[in-house]
Amino acid sequence: MRSRIGITSWHYQEGDERWEAVMEGYTRAVLEAGGLPLILPIASTEPILIEGYLEAIDGLILTGGADIHPSFYEQDILTLCGEIDEERDRFEIALVRAARSRDLPLFGICRGLQILNVAMGGNLYQDLSYRHNADPVHQSPRERRMEPAHTVVIRENSRLGAIFGVRELHVTSSHHQIIRDLAPDLTVNATAPDGVIEGIEGAGRFCLAVHWHPERMVARHPEQLALFRALVEAAGHTRV
Repeated sequence: MRSRIGITSWHYQEGDERWEAVMEGYTRAVLEAGGLPLILPIASTEPILIEGYLEAIDGLILTGGADIHPSFYEQDILTLCGEIDEERDRFEIALVRAARSRDLPLFGICRGLQILNVAMGGNLYQDLSYRHNADPVHQSPRERRMEPAHTVVIRENSRLGAIFGVRELHVTSSHHQIIRDLAPDLTVNATAPDGVIEGIEGAGRFCLAVHWHPERMVARHPEQLALFRALVEAAGHTRV
């Protein structure tokens, strides 16, 4: 039986209608990696709902999307903070904390890296420009979001290094927020040339997040599928 991988969704407004949306790159990558993708609609933070979601899946992907409300890491909104969805923030923070308490395999992508860090007690720079010497290359224009933008250096003896078996990768980049203070129970596994944190991981069965978009890269850079395969494999170990 395929491992069931929950994929967080985001709100998409069209006129008076609101959609629960997921880019197909996420679901396609999970399928190709051997998993069964299940889209998770944004819900309340009631424990019975959060636990119900986690009972239904073997692993979790935290997807990209809007900025996280700075109040969740004890800051006020600054001028260059972007679009925010507080309902999604609350839901995903509760989901992450419950998933970590269960040691449920978890993989974050872009915003997913940021929400993992915030949920575990870290914080963010609300825009690249608020960090000294951050390279604007991280914020690729929309027409270049499928293309590698810069390199990342992977740290030795990390889970990420074991997955790829290399020390350097060329990756996409389409984020304008970055980690400022890392959460206490997380470690850095990859950085960009300007020192921006590009990957993090935690102890346990599988807890890993990257700032780039492997779901966009899989078609032209199939080595990126290794991240999804590693999650699916770890999630398979959760079955009794």
